[in-house]
Amino acid sequence: MARSEFRYNRRRKHYSYLFKDVGSKRKNIILSSKPVRKEHKKIKRNVKLYKHPNPKTNKDVYLIPKVYIDENESFDKKREGWKFHPNDKRIVKRIKKK
Repeated sequence: MARSEFRYNRRRKHYSYLFKDVGSKRKNIILSSKPVRKEHKKIKRNVKLYKHPNPKTNKDVYLIPKVYIDENESFDKKREGWKFHPNDKRIVKRIKKK
């Protein structure tokens, strides 16, 4: 079943974009406010989005270009009104296919 929604991921402590159900788990992409992250002593770059998915804020937001799989219980309620800008949908689509 296809899914397209934003929720807060309590396990990873970031907002995330949920896009697919796999049994009782959910595939998701994490949103971050920082341009870089550390993974195994290496600096990795996050992908900058054109516009924040939350229509009430104008802050810079980045996507961590990695698909995570988490349990359904690790997510809060759905964020209504959040959506990707058309310029960002192509970036998200490429991350989902990796």
